[in-house]
Amino acid sequence: MEASLPRVWVCLPMVLVLEWCLGFSLLWSQVPQVDPVEVLEPIEVTATRSAKPIQNIPNALALIEKEDIQTGQPTLTLDESLSTLPGLFFQNPYNFAQDLRLSIRGFGARSPFGVRGIKILVDEIPQTLPDGISQLDTIDPGIIDHIEVLRGPSASLYGNASGGVVSVFTEDGPREPFELASKIVTGSFGLLKTQFKLGGRSARSNYRVFGSRLELNGYREHSVTENLLFQTKFNWQGRSGSDTLVTVQKFHSPRAEDPGGLTTLQAATNPRQAHPQNVLFDAGEEVDQESVGWRWRQPLGAKQDLTLTAHLIHRDFSNRLPFVSGGQVKFERWVPGMSLKYINNHLVFKKSNRWITGLDILYQNDDRRRFDNNSGTRGSETLRQREIVDSLGMYIRDEMVLSDDWELTAGTRYDRIHYRVNDAFFADGDQSGSQTLSQVSGTLGALYHLAPAHRIYLNGSTVFETPTTTELINNPSGTGGFNPNLKPQTSYSIELGIKGNPAIEYELALFYIRTEGEITPFELAAFPGRTFFRNSGASDRRGVEAWVRWRPHPHWQATVSYTYSDFEFQEFVVSGLDFKGNRLPGIPAQRAVVQIRYRHPEGWFGSLQAEHVGRFYVNNENTFENAAYTSTRLALGMDKRWCSVRGSIFLGMNNLLDERYNANTRINAAGGRYFEPAPPFNLFGGVSVSWTPF
Repeated sequence: MEASLPRVWVCLPMVLVLEWCLGFSLLWSQVPQVDPVEVLEPIEVTATRSAKPIQNIPNALALIEKEDIQTGQPTLTLDESLSTLPGLFFQNPYNFAQDLRLSIRGFGARSPFGVRGIKILVDEIPQTLPDGISQLDTIDPGIIDHIEVLRGPSASLYGNASGGVVSVFTEDGPREPFELASKIVTGSFGLLKTQFKLGGRSARSNYRVFGSRLELNGYREHSVTENLLFQTKFNWQGRSGSDTLVTVQKFHSPRAEDPGGLTTLQAATNPRQAHPQNVLFDAGEEVDQESVGWRWRQPLGAKQDLTLTAHLIHRDFSNRLPFVSGGQVKFERWVPGMSLKYINNHLVFKKSNRWITGLDILYQNDDRRRFDNNSGTRGSETLRQREIVDSLGMYIRDEMVLSDDWELTAGTRYDRIHYRVNDAFFADGDQSGSQTLSQVSGTLGALYHLAPAHRIYLNGSTVFETPTTTELINNPSGTGGFNPNLKPQTSYSIELGIKGNPAIEYELALFYIRTEGEITPFELAAFPGRTFFRNSGASDRRGVEAWVRWRPHPHWQATVSYTYSDFEFQEFVVSGLDFKGNRLPGIPAQRAVVQIRYRHPEGWFGSLQAEHVGRFYVNNENTFENAAYTSTRLALGMDKRWCSVRGSIFLGMNNLLDERYNANTRINAAGGRYFEPAPPFNLFGGVSVSWTPF
C-alpha cells in the first residue's frame, strides 16, 4: 500500500468549503430578497415511496431535471446527466454489449455488466429483477422527464439489492392538445441516433409515443452497436380522483459487439484494438425485450391513498463469450410482478404523521442454455436448466413531525427470496436444487431544521444483497446448478448530513458502511471474459460526499461535487493470500466534477464540464491500477420558437483535452486484461424540431 495523507486532511478542504457555503447561505437568507425568482416552491420527490419535499428527507437525495438530461446531450446513456452527483461512479458508456455500469457508494462496483445492488425504477415500476440484477439498455434518456437518485442503503423500502435507488420518470403527454417532435444526433465513430415523439392531451387524459434508433461503429475494433426502442405511455384521470398509467415498450438490439479488455501494454500501444479472442469468437450479444406496466392510484378521502402496480417483462437474450466450452449463452426470461401501497396521513398526539405500508411480489423464470462457441458458431449444448426466483416483501414506514424543528422517520421490511434450479442437462449429473433466503431490514432517521432553508440529519440503515442467478450459476466447478459456496452480503450503514437550498444550494454527507460477506468477482484463465464470484469476509467503507450549486446570475449556474471513498477489505483470505487493508477494486478514492451552464432568454445555451477521477485498483491484490484521468465535455447550442414550431441545434465536444484513459475496467480479469480504452477527442451534434399546431 502506498503512503497517503491522513483521511482527515483529505476531507478537510471540502468540509471547510461547505462550512463557508453554509455560513454565507445563512447570512444571505437574512437579507431581504427583491428578486421573486429566488423564492422557490419546495420540490417534492417520491423515491421514499411517498411525495415529500426533498429537503425534509433524512437521506442524501438528488433530483435531476429534464433540461439537464436532454439539452445539448446526445442522450445515449444515463451518465451524461448523472455524473455531477457525488457518490456515483459510472463506467462502460461505450461498450453496449456489457451495458452501462453504475455504482453508488461501492454498491454495484462488482458488476461485470449491467447493474447490481441498486434498485432501478421507471415510472415507479421496478426494473430490478427479484434476484437483484438491473439492465439500463432499455432506458433511453431522450424520453426522460426527471430522475431521482437516493444514495445509500434503502432495503427498508425496496428490499434486496437496494444499496441506492435510481427512480426514472418518463415524459407525460405535452401541455398542448397535440405535439410532434423529432431529433437527429450524429457524431464521430459512426454515431447516428434518430428519435421521434408525438403526444397529446385532453381534459382527463394524455399520452406520449416515443421511438429511437441508434447506430454506432464505435472507437475500438469490434464494437458496432445497433438498437431500436419504441415506447408508449397513457395517463387517465378518473372522475373519482383516480389516476391510471399504462406503459408499453419494445426494445430490439440485433447487434452489440464486445471488443473485450486489454492488458496495460495493449492499451498503451494500440487502444483501438479489440482483444484477438473477442474477434475470433465474435464476442457480443443480441437482445429482444418487451414490457408492459400498469399503475392505478386512488385517493381514499382527503388523507389516504392507495396505489396498485403490475408489470410484465419478457426478454430474449443470447451472447457469445471469447472461449469454446459453454461460450455461448441463450435464455428466455419472464418477469411478472405486482405491488400494493397504502399511505395514511393523520395526527398522532396532535402531530403530523404519515404511515406507509405495502407489499411487493416479484417472480422470475429463466430458461437458460449454454453451447460451445466454435469461433462464433454455435456448437454442442453444455447446459440446459430453468432458474426460478420468487420474492415477497412486506414493509412499513412511519414519518412523524415531532415539533417545528424535529422530524423522525422509522421503517422495517421483511423479505423472503426463494431460488430453485431445475437441471435438464444430465450429462454431468442432476444439478437441480433450491435455497431460500430471508432478511429483516430497518432504518431510523432524524432530521433537524437548523433554519428555514437548512437541515441536518442522521440515519442508520441496513441492506442485504443476494447473489443474482447469473452469479449463482457461474459455477467455478464447471457444472450446472448453483455455486454452493456463494452467499448473500449484508451491510450496516450510518450517515450524517447537512443540506440547504437558499441562494447557494449545498449538501454534505459523511457515511460509514460495514459489509459482511462482500461479493467480489474473479476470472479463471480457462474461461477468459466469464466472471465468477465469491464472498470476502468483511469490508469497511468510509466516505465524504459534497455538492454545491450556485446561481450567481439568472443566466448562469455552477455545480461542483466531490467524493472521497475509503473502501477497504477487513477480512479476506484467498488461497493463503490475506487482502486485509487492501482497497476494494473498481472505486476511485477521489472524484470531482465541475460544471458551468449558461442559458440566455433569447435561446443561446452552453455547458462545460470537467470530471476528475482518481486512480483506483482493478484487482484484489492491489497490484494493478487504473491511472487517474480528467474527462471534459463542451456543448453549445441555440433554441428558438417560431409560432407553433420550436427548433434547437447544438454542437458538442467530448474529451476536449484529448486525454488517453480507460472508460471501463474489468475487475480481477484473467491474464491482466483489465482495461477498455475510451475514445479520444470526438464531436457530436444534433438538430431537433417540435410542432404544436394548436
